[in-house]
Amino acid sequence: MILHITEPYLWMPVNKKNPEVKLHFYCGHTKFQEIDIQLGGTDGDFYTAMDVSTYLDRDIEIRSEIPEDLLSNIFCYKEKVQNVYPFRPQIHFAPEFGWHNDPNGLVFADGVYHLYYQWNPYGVIWGNMHWGHAASRDLIHWEHKPAVMDPDQYGTVYSGCGWQDRDNAAGFGKDALLFFYTAAGGCNQWSAETGGQHTQRLAVSTDGGETLQRTDQTIIPHLAGTNRDPKVFYHKDSGAYIMILYLDGYEFAIFRSADLLHWEETQRYCAEKMQECPDLFELPVDQSASGRKWVLWAADGYYQVGSFDGYRFTPESAVLSSYCTKLPYAAQTYAGIEGRTVSVAWLRLSNDRGNYRCAMSIPAELSLVRHHDSYKMRFRLPEELLACRQLCRTLTENESPYETCLCGRPAEISLRWKAQETGLTAMRIGDTAITVDFGSRNISFVNPQVYSETITVPFDPDESLTLDLVIDQEVIEFFGNGGVLYGAVETEENILGKKFSLESTARIDSSKLYEFIV
Repeated sequence: MILHITEPYLWMPVNKKNPEVKLHFYCGHTKFQEIDIQLGGTDGDFYTAMDVSTYLDRDIEIRSEIPEDLLSNIFCYKEKVQNVYPFRPQIHFAPEFGWHNDPNGLVFADGVYHLYYQWNPYGVIWGNMHWGHAASRDLIHWEHKPAVMDPDQYGTVYSGCGWQDRDNAAGFGKDALLFFYTAAGGCNQWSAETGGQHTQRLAVSTDGGETLQRTDQTIIPHLAGTNRDPKVFYHKDSGAYIMILYLDGYEFAIFRSADLLHWEETQRYCAEKMQECPDLFELPVDQSASGRKWVLWAADGYYQVGSFDGYRFTPESAVLSSYCTKLPYAAQTYAGIEGRTVSVAWLRLSNDRGNYRCAMSIPAELSLVRHHDSYKMRFRLPEELLACRQLCRTLTENESPYETCLCGRPAEISLRWKAQETGLTAMRIGDTAITVDFGSRNISFVNPQVYSETITVPFDPDESLTLDLVIDQEVIEFFGNGGVLYGAVETEENILGKKFSLESTARIDSSKLYEFIV
C-alpha cells in the first residue's frame, strides 16, 4: 500500500484479539521500520501512532502479506495518540499506552532524572523493543517524551544503561550523555536476514537526553548466547570505567576502559540463579563498622555481597534474594546520583484494560544490613516521596475493627508490633486481603481477582515486626522490618477508591495512615 504522508503521525488500530502481523515500511527503496502488530479495523481496542514527521509530503510504502483492505485502516493524523485512563498509577511510572518492561539508561544529569525503558508502542504484549523515554525532576512526576531509539538493521533495541561523560573521555563533548545498549540482532526480520547477533553498541545525546544518535561502532562484539544488558560506571580507586555484561546461562563478564569506547575483559563470573540485567555497585552497611561492600546484582533480585578491585569481583556471601514476591524484575540503579544508590524495577503487572501494561516500581534507596553471619538488602522510600507524605490518622487499640475510604489518593499504612506478639492482624483494601499471622510468622496477600494462589512472606520470629504498605492504583509495594522485607503485589483496578479495613487480635504498637499529596 502506498500512502502519502500529509500529517506527522501514522495512526494504526490495535485489536488485542487478532493475531500479530508484520508490516514493513519503506520510503523509496529504503526500509525505515518494521513492526509486529495485532492490526484491527473499526473494531480496534485502541490506536497507536508512529512518528512519520521525517517523511512529510512524501510517499511511503507499507508492505505486508495481509489484505490491503486491512491496511486501509491506517491513516495520517495531526496529533499523537492521547490515552486518558482514570485508574492509572499516580506514584508509579507507566507508559501512555503499549507494553513496557526493563528500565534502561537511568541517569541523573543537569537536575533531570531520565527514565528510558523497553517499550512496545504497537501493542500490550512484548515485542518491537524500542527505548521509550520519560523525565522528572523529583522521581515522582514524570513527563512522557518521544521514543529515542527504535528497531533497525542491527536488531531490536534491548536493555542498556546511561552515563554522563563529564570528563569527555569518549570525545563527544563534555557532559555528553552516553547510552550503552544491546542491539538484539536476529530479533527482527530486518536484522535476521543479515545474520545479526546480539552486540553491544553506543548512542550519544548532546541535547540533554532528548534525542539519541546511534554511532556506527560496535562496543562489544558478540561473545556468547544472547549476551546483553550492559551496565557502566566509574571505579575511582582503580581509575577506570567498568562494564558488567550478561553472557549466557549464569555467566557474566566484567570489562575495563579508559575512554568508554575500547574495552578489555578482566573477569568471567558465574553465580547460580543469577541471570540477566546485571548491576555492580557499592553500598553502605547500616550500623556496621565494616563501612561499605560491593553488590553484584541480577534481574530476579538475586545478589552477592563482596569486594571489587576494579578488575575482579570477589564474593563474600552466598547468592541472596532481595525480593519477597515475583512482581519486581530487571532493576537498575541510577548513574549520576551522589551520596545514595537509587534503584528502579519493572513491575510485571497483568492488567491491560487501560491499553498499557506493566509499571515501574517506586524508586527505592538501597543499603545493606548485617544479618547473623551474612547480609540483607534494605529498601527505603526515597526522600522525595517522603516529603509528599501527609499523616491522616493515628489509630488506637480501641479502633479495631477500623474502616475508612482511601479517597482516591496514594496512601501508606504503617504498622508496628512488638516482639513475641501473638494473634493476627487482618486488613482488607478492596478485594485484596492482607493477614499478618504471628502464629505462623507469615504475611499473606490474597486477591482472587488477580491471583490464583496466596502469596506468603515469612518474617523472623525473633524480631518485632514493622510493615509499611504503599498503595497505588493497581499495585501495593510493601516494606517490612525497615525494608529488609520488600515486594510488590498486583491489585484490582481503582483500589484507591475502595475501603480499607483493619481488625486485629494482635496488639498493634503503632498504626498510622498517610496520604501522598502529589
